[in-house]
Amino acid sequence: MIPSFKSAVVGSVLATGLAFSGAASAGITLDTSPLKADAVLQLGNIAYNVSSAAYIEFGALANTTKLADGQEWSETLQKNVPVPRYNMPVTKATVSIGWDLKITANSGQSSRSALQLKRGYVNVVLANFSIDFDKEIVYADVFTDGKLTKTKATIYDFDVVEPQKISFKNLVLNQSVKIGKLKLTQEAQDLLGNGLYIEDILRPQLAALDFGTISVLVTSYKRSPKANATPFTAADIPASPAP
Repeated sequence: MIPSFKSAVVGSVLATGLAFSGAASAGITLDTSPLKADAVLQLGNIAYNVSSAAYIEFGALANTTKLADGQEWSETLQKNVPVPRYNMPVTKATVSIGWDLKITANSGQSSRSALQLKRGYVNVVLANFSIDFDKEIVYADVFTDGKLTKTKATIYDFDVVEPQKISFKNLVLNQSVKIGKLKLTQEAQDLLGNGLYIEDILRPQLAALDFGTISVLVTSYKRSPKANATPFTAADIPASPAP
């Protein structure tokens, strides 16, 4: 890290009233809603196929948008197959700065991003996603049939498959990281199993499924209009199922 950049980072930290400790600075939460900052969920091929076989459909709500399908290698078919992808704007990021000025991303939030899972006449919505890079957990609020079931439930465990690259270009956060091997936590298995009335014989399969990857890219480019960071609530769930 060049001296001028070090001085700029130190100055920005001091300007916020934060001081360096022996290990790291207190977490600095940055508003990324005005930036082109995105988290793209690409569902795993097998998890998507098993979900479809169980009559579970996925839909994007609020800030979430469905992208063109991605491609994933199928060992069974020995070729690439299409898999759904969803974009969730990153609205906040928390970083810490060590005494040696090493920058570490601790967490990120996608407030107001929501994914609806439908099965027949029942549905579960996962919303207001956040990624804790320290604990390697993805969290979300859970709504069942239009009512809040659990705030900040643990949804996925994960591994980091592409290490973080992080900097402050012109004192604006730039970050990239990819997490994968998304496995449902026991809490998520119970919430989804109960909310979607998944048969007992099918529930053990949930624990083994890899639900794909999330690619996070935070840039210094402006987003216009900026992402709506107002948390998703039950009032935002449409009366009719999402397409």
